[in-house]
Amino acid sequence: MAGRAAYRSAVKVTRWVSMVVVGAMGLAACGGGTGTKASGTNPAGTNSPGGSAVTTAAGKAADTTKPTTASTKNAVAGGKLSDAALAAVAPDGDADPVAVDSIVQQVAALPVAQQDALRADLSLRLEQEVARVSGLEAAVGSPQATTAALQGAWAQISTQLPRVDAKADLTAAPKPGKAHLPAADQATSQGTAGGTGVIGVFMGMMAMGMVADPVVSAANGMEADAYSEGSLSAGSTVSAAVEQSTLELEYHGTDDGVTIDFTAVAVVHPCPKADGSFDAQLKLEVKTAKGTAGANVTIDVDVTGTVDDDAELASSSSTTRTQWAGFDAGKGQYVDLISTRSGNDFAVKATRAGGQVTPGFVQLAVLLGEMFSVMTVKQYVEASEKAWQSGRCVKLGLTASPGPSGLKPSSTATVSAKPRSKVDGSPTGGTVTAKLSAGGTSVAPSGSKVAADADFTYTAPDERDKSGTVAAESRSKRGVGKADITLDTKQGWAYQIVGGLDDFQTNTAVCDVTQPFTLSGGGVTVNFSGGLTGTYTYSGVFNSSGNGTYTITLPDGPGKPGTMTGQGPGQAMGATGSGTETYTLTPLTSCGG
Repeated sequence: MAGRAAYRSAVKVTRWVSMVVVGAMGLAACGGGTGTKASGTNPAGTNSPGGSAVTTAAGKAADTTKPTTASTKNAVAGGKLSDAALAAVAPDGDADPVAVDSIVQQVAALPVAQQDALRADLSLRLEQEVARVSGLEAAVGSPQATTAALQGAWAQISTQLPRVDAKADLTAAPKPGKAHLPAADQATSQGTAGGTGVIGVFMGMMAMGMVADPVVSAANGMEADAYSEGSLSAGSTVSAAVEQSTLELEYHGTDDGVTIDFTAVAVVHPCPKADGSFDAQLKLEVKTAKGTAGANVTIDVDVTGTVDDDAELASSSSTTRTQWAGFDAGKGQYVDLISTRSGNDFAVKATRAGGQVTPGFVQLAVLLGEMFSVMTVKQYVEASEKAWQSGRCVKLGLTASPGPSGLKPSSTATVSAKPRSKVDGSPTGGTVTAKLSAGGTSVAPSGSKVAADADFTYTAPDERDKSGTVAAESRSKRGVGKADITLDTKQGWAYQIVGGLDDFQTNTAVCDVTQPFTLSGGGVTVNFSGGLTGTYTYSGVFNSSGNGTYTITLPDGPGKPGTMTGQGPGQAMGATGSGTETYTLTPLTSCGG
């Protein structure tokens, strides 16, 4: 399937960022300007729009006291964006980031259903404007017929898109080596938002953004080198591995001769490298046409970020390339735009532009692009952070010496914690914290960060047959590692086993006869299944081999003397026979140390 190829070559996907935000801003510049830059007060590491210091497309200081900015104070009326607010987005052909930020924040404060309805309305209006500019409307015949055809074609795509049930448990531990994807009945069609058809840019937001978490989380819990591929719905492919999560969508719709081809790809590398960097690439491509008229939009988004020594998100940035082209029998328009966002800094410029675009297109493209950026990039960064903090990227190895079983009451054992990257196997550095999560008696230091690789001292309970569980967590630029280990004083199953049959004689300490154990002697090795009754196999000198059953008898219970007998057929040097082995079991007061 395509997903497997994407897993192996996803890094070849063209790198890009927040869709039309660049497009619209660059469209404002195609009348001769060079770009728009804004600096705001948004928190570092986020992708929300900025606010105050603005340079216009013409390179002059923007007058943020103009009435245009004030027009966005009450931008939403009756569930829709007012014409005055929309006009303030790009007055005089120059994008106004302050106005855009005001509108985006007001929309974000609305209930989710109202947000969706407003974005869907703006997306429909943008599609209608694109149809006018590109000549598609003329090819269809009228504005009403064009709108109907667009809605009909997009509706066919919308009903196929995966939407994960909000009640689905996507964080439950997956089976080893398999991606954890929603069950088939947890993928439902998404046709409308607030009664408005979901089309265009908003469709891209829904298709790519809403499934970001389940797509990336599908590989959380997988082991290194494991790979799995599944589907959220027909037309979608999800590829999952520790180092990479990939989403591929491909849908088609046709109505009244208007055809729409919709494809999207998200490639995420959530496990940070040694320097703490991670990345994601997003691609959205839409082709709309009837006959010789139509439009193509390609948005390439490259998201990068860094993780600090405590496995927390330190920063993120994005670069977007938006390419838009309208055509009508050889005539057309095109815009090629680049935008960058890092912390509070945002900049955009048009690298190429030609033909004519309308102010309405610029306004809608700027606004929807910024909404796309805020929603989609944020979701993939958050999904990546959730992944590296889940334990997906780091294997935390825990060992105990002596132990972990058979410790003497009140004795101590050293618990060693060694975090290693699941991607390349190298030490992660950073710190490890340990605490007693169950049982007794203590671990020291408890709850304090110790430089990795780390050692902790566990003190066992002062009674037999007691246990304690030490839970450890490592944190570093490579992510979080999680593991626990249970230590016990269950000496009741530790025995010195002496005996055998003929030339096979053994004198072996076994720390737990309830688990598989091995006895050897006289050049013969016998493997027992474990338990008070079970099976064994043996092999050794003179081409000897055989199998049989055994029984352990403890008349006074665990921790007291007992016996073991075994019987079964075997052969050596071509001769066959059978016999009964007998052993004595003497309790051990310590084992494994």
